[in-house]
Amino acid sequence: MEQPIYDDLRLYITPERFFIEPQGVEHEFIIVERLNGVITLHASDSKEQLPLHGYDIKNICGVLGLIRLISGMYLVVVTHRIFVGLIDGKPIWQMAGFELISLTPTLTHLSEEQKEQNSIYLSMVRQVLDTPFFYFSYSYDLTNTLQRMLGPKMGDGENSMLKTDKRFLWNIGLLGYMSDVLELHRYTLPIIHGFVSINNVAINDRALSWILISRRSVEHAGTRLFCRGINSEGQVANYVETEQILITDEDKVSFVQTRGSIPLFWQQMPNLKYKPRPQLLTGGDHLIACSRHFDDQCRRYGTQVLINLIDHKGAEDVLEKAYDAAISTLANKKLTYVSFDFHQECKKMRYDRLSNLIWRIAKDQDNFGVFHASHSGLLYSTQKGVFRTNCIDCLDRTNVVQSLIARRSLEQTLQKLGILRQGEQCIDPESHFEAIFKAVWADNADLISLQYSGTGALKTDFTRTGKRTFRGLLRDGLNSLTRYVKNNFNDGFRQDSIELFLGTYRVREGEGLTSPSPLKNSDASVDWRKGTILASVLFEIAMLFVVLLSPAEYDIITGALLLAWSVMVGFTGRYIVQNRDDFVDWPKLVPKKK
Repeated sequence: MEQPIYDDLRLYITPERFFIEPQGVEHEFIIVERLNGVITLHASDSKEQLPLHGYDIKNICGVLGLIRLISGMYLVVVTHRIFVGLIDGKPIWQMAGFELISLTPTLTHLSEEQKEQNSIYLSMVRQVLDTPFFYFSYSYDLTNTLQRMLGPKMGDGENSMLKTDKRFLWNIGLLGYMSDVLELHRYTLPIIHGFVSINNVAINDRALSWILISRRSVEHAGTRLFCRGINSEGQVANYVETEQILITDEDKVSFVQTRGSIPLFWQQMPNLKYKPRPQLLTGGDHLIACSRHFDDQCRRYGTQVLINLIDHKGAEDVLEKAYDAAISTLANKKLTYVSFDFHQECKKMRYDRLSNLIWRIAKDQDNFGVFHASHSGLLYSTQKGVFRTNCIDCLDRTNVVQSLIARRSLEQTLQKLGILRQGEQCIDPESHFEAIFKAVWADNADLISLQYSGTGALKTDFTRTGKRTFRGLLRDGLNSLTRYVKNNFNDGFRQDSIELFLGTYRVREGEGLTSPSPLKNSDASVDWRKGTILASVLFEIAMLFVVLLSPAEYDIITGALLLAWSVMVGFTGRYIVQNRDDFVDWPKLVPKKK
């Protein structure tokens, strides 16, 4: 960042304009015209004056941008923030409150149907912004790794310290309306979505800062079952860059890993089955898209070791074989494919066998190294490659393996810096830092999973404790059931919310009046039937349990009632299964293939 972003702003709201003034900076402000959304910067020589009194005044933490809905433009601002910690002396914040402020004073120009649709769009934007967690900084570029900011020129030939990585800029869709005015960069606040943890700790009496940052990509973004695989641009679903940073009084060390969906055209659409079968799609050129993906990854990160953790039998096996074949066909010398059947290798809770995988990739990790620089700017080493890990969701199994790789890298760094004492090869398993390390990586798993699937991660008991537990299995069962409900009955709305927020779908002027709105339900009878049937089956199940649990002793009448309600549940369930597409919550803005 060339200049820090203004960290406190005052918003003046008048009937004709919004004025946004940085606090502590005299004679500089921007004006947003409420009539058309035009933004202009006014400096000290301007004749424009701020409204002094009589108008609504708000203190805000930052401007995320503008978004068009049916009623017109809305200004999206951050109203509250939580301090997370310091990275290299620069404050990092978590967004804790926001507001959408309409540039249009009234809704009298809208029909009742348009008002209803505008309300739905507003709830979509709020749905995204309410998803934990968004992070920002006024002086540190959270979208970039230390190596991209401070290291040698890579990839596109530019040092990215002054260039936000748009792959991780989550308000990119909101900033589009403000990008024409270059001088506004100090007024607009870049945010990332993912996870940030900053921990000031001591290891062997050496004070240091240990940081974990996960950045979710805006490219091919969406929900768990509606967003899978790759698109024609080579962008993959649930792509996340995770950076582990170690900062001491003398040194800055960074180690980066990535995760992302299997880079082929495939889908796993919700269909009310507990686990829909993944399908490899025909009609798209898998090799071209896959090649685009890895050409970009190698340009950005160098050599890639591709760790595939999916099953080698059953429904996942088709994808494993196709992925292996694609990498073999590409014959890219910078790609190494490592397949590890996580469930088979670790069955019966034998998670100790993960050491076999770590041993297999140890030499590659040693060759990759880390980014290491001094505070004075002296460059000791750069990271020459990354591990790209995936399972089906790039969540549960992926996070377990990434935490083990990160641990090995961290221990090597602590040895190199002399923080681990002579003879020590690993972090003391009884130390306070060990507990912090496990807790942070488990929290990282939960947050990334919550953002993608709607629930916390599975298998975090191993990450938190180093072993698989019965209690962890019960928690996983509950999370799996919750995922099933959300992915089938709620994720259409969540997918629409992401498409709208990121600008993949843009509301058109006159939508709902001069042009149809995708929110308009073309068949209201389907929704009515869907609601009635679901209510009926819930009532039938409830009555079945009442009959089952209420009598002191069972007789012929009780048996007959149990049989009758069981038959009704069976017939209703059969109807739902036969018409399953009607009961799935499908996206409306960018329709998915059913």
